Order: sequence, then C-alpha cells, then structure tokens
Amino acid sequence: KSIDEAMTIQNVEIVEELSLPPVKIHCSVLAEDAIKAAISDYKSRRED
Repeated sequence: KSIDEAMTIQNVEIVEELSLPPVKIHCSVLAEDAIKAAISDYKSRRED
C-alpha cells in the first residue's frame, strides 16, 4: 500500500486480515495507532 492508503487502515481491517479473536481486538487498535504515528513521524521528518 502507498503511504496515503496506509493512513486509511482501520482496526477492523487488521482484525479481519489477521483473524484476531475477540479478546485481542485491542491489539488491532494499538496497531492502527502505531501505523498512523509512524507515518506521521515519517512525513514530519521528510518535511525538514
């Protein structure tokens, strides 16, 4: 995926792709946050 596409990833997509059980759904929320934080950091470093 492109960076812009990756920014649109939502935790439900991660759950489906990884077949996470219901007790692990919080992991998909953490993954979504981590992906978006990493992309934001990457973009901010490229602007400098």
